[in-house]
Amino acid sequence: MKKALIIVQNKNNITRKFGEEIAEFLFKRGLIAELIPINSFEPKKLEGADYLLLGGWRNGLLFSRTDNEWVNFVKRLPTLNGIKTALFATYKIFPGRMFRSMRRYLREKTDNLSFTFKSSDGCLSVSDKLDLNDFIR
Repeated sequence: MKKALIIVQNKNNITRKFGEEIAEFLFKRGLIAELIPINSFEPKKLEGADYLLLGGWRNGLLFSRTDNEWVNFVKRLPTLNGIKTALFATYKIFPGRMFRSMRRYLREKTDNLSFTFKSSDGCLSVSDKLDLNDFIR
């Protein structure tokens, strides 16, 4: 059985809800899906993981920068060899350059990063579900 880890930064309820929806969707698709708060993550959790979805937080509404806690978390991550990785984030008005910033911090950890998911309300859209199906293939 394939395993997915969903790491979420619990700074707002919408981001946590989005992570929960992703985990539930993947579980219903037959994966072991574990939602882990960023401050409870331990690198040994990556053992046997096929997928990693990282939720990020940004400071500000329009012009964003990635949160320092998230950046420090990524710096402590081991290399993600063989683990297909995606990013997800929530936003109020515009997602801004959030994913570009997140990718910059992850570029030394993985070259297998091709999916991003964003939500303004913490809910998975039909498009997100189709993309998640593609992600786990």
